[in-house]
Amino acid sequence: MTQVMPGRSRDARTAAARRRRYTAELAGALPPSGPFEAWRAAGGEPAPDFARLPARTGLWSPAEGLPGGRAGAAAWPARRAVLRARWRRWLTGDLPPAPRRTSARVASVRTDGGVEAREIGVGDGWSVRARLLLPVPAAGVRRDVPVYLLQSSHGPWAEAALARGWGACLVSAADGDDDTADVERAHPSVVAGRLAWRAWALSRVLDALQDQPGVDARRVLVGGHSRNGKTALLAAAFDDRFAGVVSSSSGVLGAIPARLCTDRHFGEGVELLTRHYPDWYHPRLRWFAGREHRLPTDAHELLALAAPRPVLVSVAVEDPVERVPAARAAVDAARDAWALLGRPGGLELALRPGGHRADESAVAAQLDWAQSVLGGPPRRAARPPVASSPVPWPSDRVRPGPRPVRGEELRAAVRAALGSPGTTAGAPGAPGAGELRTPDGVAVTLLTPPGGGGGRGLVLWLGPPCAATGWRAGYEQAEPLPAQLAESGWVVACHDPVGSGARHAERPAPGSSPLARMTADAAAVAAVAAAATGHDRPWVAAYGTGALVALHLSALGEVTTAGTVLVAPSCGEPLLRARPGYALADLLATTAGRPAVVLDPAWDPEAPPGAVAAACRAAGVPRVPLADWHRLSAATRTAVVGWLDAEGPQRARV
Repeated sequence: MTQVMPGRSRDARTAAARRRRYTAELAGALPPSGPFEAWRAAGGEPAPDFARLPARTGLWSPAEGLPGGRAGAAAWPARRAVLRARWRRWLTGDLPPAPRRTSARVASVRTDGGVEAREIGVGDGWSVRARLLLPVPAAGVRRDVPVYLLQSSHGPWAEAALARGWGACLVSAADGDDDTADVERAHPSVVAGRLAWRAWALSRVLDALQDQPGVDARRVLVGGHSRNGKTALLAAAFDDRFAGVVSSSSGVLGAIPARLCTDRHFGEGVELLTRHYPDWYHPRLRWFAGREHRLPTDAHELLALAAPRPVLVSVAVEDPVERVPAARAAVDAARDAWALLGRPGGLELALRPGGHRADESAVAAQLDWAQSVLGGPPRRAARPPVASSPVPWPSDRVRPGPRPVRGEELRAAVRAALGSPGTTAGAPGAPGAGELRTPDGVAVTLLTPPGGGGGRGLVLWLGPPCAATGWRAGYEQAEPLPAQLAESGWVVACHDPVGSGARHAERPAPGSSPLARMTADAAAVAAVAAAATGHDRPWVAAYGTGALVALHLSALGEVTTAGTVLVAPSCGEPLLRARPGYALADLLATTAGRPAVVLDPAWDPEAPPGAVAAACRAAGVPRVPLADWHRLSAATRTAVVGWLDAEGPQRARV
């Protein structure tokens, strides 16, 4: 009989207690999701034991720990198996193994306009429809062509491929035309996300294409846009036969890491993803809302699973579903797998203008890339701009330092950490008629109360640099906080931080840093807004990165503010020129003598537990704990508006 050691029993009880606590915390903070609650009621597991999962706010190499050269390449198959197991365990669920033989039946064949269309039924005990489109060769000519494998909602993509002499295959595994529910019913014991089932179906169609005349089965490219881009990456990650992948605007857990596109970045985020699309992934993914940094895998490992085959990641710079910095980080990290396998140029990031939609020019660029990597004429890839390497705000600078840093010593330390504001590359031009701009050309937007006029006072809104939407930060979120403040009677001054919104192409000058530029811009915006409204002492409402901007503005003493409300004043973003010689408590102390408050979420991946509370105590700044994670939830927005309403001029003065 096996004996259980007392220590192990205690550990198991402790772990179980932690899981119960995490479950209760999340259950109290997560917005309602009927499918998730149904899964829990049907026996779904509690939250993971997050304490036993590594905490990583940044990305790591998929090849970490592997030797270089031939030894590393030889070890890659075992590492790939580990990465696939992580995705199955935490994200997709386990799918059935590939059948020994996949049945394929050609239901009909017709020719029209030089294109042969074959309607194919794939599967035994289940059925997935596929339409294979091939250019009709000249009489007496036998020619096998590469095929673009797509989901059926990508008809225009198929037409573009046919126009280039390729074939295309459209699979009924997309929203509004999805046969994978039939596949799932045929495997009742399997619990997996819908996107994984669709990826599995694409592989079964690839089985069928192996024997189709006119198809070069060695050159089948899988691609897709948005959720179909996620599916395309999953298909290639778990099936080595795909010759390459086009992932267009695939969003969080497509090509965009979840931990770099969370609620605090105003990206798609795990919470929104699992609430709006609850069947896309395994239900357990929802437990990682607000704790994305504990997710044992991420999108860069999904990308790496396609190595060494060619992969194109296409991202739109104004797409609110994604973040260009997150896409760059994912591609940079995943490239280690290609380098290990001797194909360092196999993974390419392509940025395109505009929003989420992929227009004809985007599809043409993707096919240019595909032709170059699958045997066509070579194409010179665009050289990415050389980015600076700013220093992240360190988590150990959240707690109070060994001694206080105050006065001129603090100002000198801040200047050393920030560098000179300088100018930015790609700065906007002169203002147009009626536009408010700072001397450096930064556009200033003033939101006014419903009745117009000067309102109760001026609020300077400082949010995080949301790459796609700037100060309007929000992707399918509640009403933006600046708009709520305007409705409450305030005039609100807003601007896009450097590198975001209309300023997405701007970069700080050498010798400067993002935080130096953001701080200088905030001071200039406050001055322009004060001159335009007559309110010479603005109130400040700030969140995340914006809260750090507000505190550095206060430390430098460039703007005299009426009061400050800060939400989650922590951030792991690369912001500084050098490591700071001061702590959060030193910055908070500069708000003394004016109303100030810190709203502190209960769990924040970029602040050690209790660190913000300790900083507030050391600085003598009131703190309000939030039973939430690092985000601007509706309740937190209401708390910000309520604090300003209570501390600021009374509504009767409007």
